[in-house]
Order: sequence, then structure tokens, then C-alpha cells
Amino acid sequence: MDANQNQLDKKLADLLKQAAEVAAQMQAQQQGPGTPHFDQIEIPAHEVGQRLSQMIQSTRATDVALEQGQRIKCPDCSKECRVEPTRRQVHSMDGPIELTESVAHCRRCRRSFFPSA
Repeated sequence: MDANQNQLDKKLADLLKQAAEVAAQMQAQQQGPGTPHFDQIEIPAHEVGQRLSQMIQSTRATDVALEQGQRIKCPDCSKECRVEPTRRQVHSMDGPIELTESVAHCRRCRRSFFPSA
């Protein structure tokens, strides 16, 4: 593993530790005094994990869409077409996310296509 990957792994571990501490404090505050049943700890923790997953998916999809070039050839007629990022709501296995994807439209062929596909 290279130095940059190690640095990113450490940063992620530190941020996840901070997030876990905040989430645990929020749970304790919401649940009040007394001993909670374990599912009262597990279910909210899982929900926090799903929120994180949704954020990662949305961020990564945006990064991938923005990495696409501004123009690409139509797969049918080879005409240069402009690529534009578009947003839409999709349902991932962890819940709804806003997905950004690159879409190109060929006026000659009268069709849209996804350059990243």
C-alpha cells in the first residue's frame, strides 16, 4: 500500500471513530437513563451506517461523472457530442441517493447515451 493510501486509511479511521463517538452520544441522549436493549443500540447504529453509505455513493458517482470529458463521439455515427452531468434520485440498497451521471445526446441520431457505460 502506498503512503497516500495509508494516509487516507488513517484519516478515514479517525473520522469514523469521531462519528461513532458522536452517534453514541446522540443515542444516549435520545434513550435517556436506564439500560437499553441491544437492538436499541444496533438499529440506530445500522441507520448511521446506511447514511454514510448513501453519502459515499452520491459523492463517488459525482466524482466519476465529472471525470468524463466534455465531448465524446456517438457510438453509432461518431459525431462529437457534448457531455453533461445530470442528477436524478435513485434507490440504493441503503436508501435514496442523488445520483450524478454523465449523459450525452446525439442530435443526428436523436438519442442519448451514457459515456461511462
